[in-house]
Amino acid sequence: MPSSTSSSEPARGGHWLLSGVVTLLVAAGLTLAVERYWRGKDYRPGLLDSPQLWSIQRDRVYDDERIPLVLLGASRIEFSVDMPLLAQLLPRYKPVMLAINAHNPLATLRDLAYDEKFKGVILCDVDARGMTRRYWEMQAAHNTYYRTQWNLSWRVHRLLLNVWQRHAVVANPDFGAAATAKRWLSNGPAPFKGYHVFRRDRSGDIHFDQTDVKALTAHFEQDLNNSLFTKALETPEEWLAPLAEVNDWVRRIQQRGGKVIFYETPTAGTLRKMAQMSYPRSLYWDRFAATTPAATLHYADVPALEAAPLPDQSHSDYRDKPQYTRDLVDALVQRGLLER
Repeated sequence: MPSSTSSSEPARGGHWLLSGVVTLLVAAGLTLAVERYWRGKDYRPGLLDSPQLWSIQRDRVYDDERIPLVLLGASRIEFSVDMPLLAQLLPRYKPVMLAINAHNPLATLRDLAYDEKFKGVILCDVDARGMTRRYWEMQAAHNTYYRTQWNLSWRVHRLLLNVWQRHAVVANPDFGAAATAKRWLSNGPAPFKGYHVFRRDRSGDIHFDQTDVKALTAHFEQDLNNSLFTKALETPEEWLAPLAEVNDWVRRIQQRGGKVIFYETPTAGTLRKMAQMSYPRSLYWDRFAATTPAATLHYADVPALEAAPLPDQSHSDYRDKPQYTRDLVDALVQRGLLER
């Protein structure tokens, strides 16, 4: 018996090895076939934003050699600023993108205010509506994740995922087996074909030549109309009172040698008119600017920014980002808010 068992083990081991190799080859072949299928339908690989990708940038807000320049806000600044060009135009600073699409930024401003290690400059893209108290917590989940779950293992995972997502359409969960089966069983539509891409620095490029701009603009107009005119808005006094707490956050950063610049980015067309009707600048933004210890910049005070091309009335096309970035830097430097 012992001699018989000994002579059969190498054969069984070889069998499992062969099975493993065949399984890997079959899996690789299926993956390549699915990848080719979706690429044939003009889908392309791309990074997906996530709390992990955000946290990699959150780690970068500390620096003793260059001044961290942290960009907060939502999609308007996330898709409008050319980050490599910004670093080139402002070599004294280290740009960091912490804006989050569709999320107003005050929770992140608060988190940085209470971070005793942070001593940099914050460029906070937010309008009067985004300062309203009910929107303060929109980015809180990202900050909670960073404080409680972010670690080296997740960092390695996300860096490897970046490589996978940059090279494979099937790295997007929308193309996975479960999502495909669900679509097939429900006779659902093909996955959404995005017209924007994220970079590793979390800035993004919008390709308006790849989408229906008219329909997109109508969507934004309807969304803002629902937000502004289907509910009672705060009076200027009700809106301004809670912002005293925001000013306390600003002072905490200033006491450590940092700086906060509140920046209202441009809108255009109907979106601009609706914003001006619901939150008149003289009653909201200007009153905040007069009371906050932070610096402020409003797009209407900079002709080049006010005239910035915005195909959907809210965002820049990727081809317009360099000029927008230059105009923004010029405005900040000319007002003494940043130094070249």
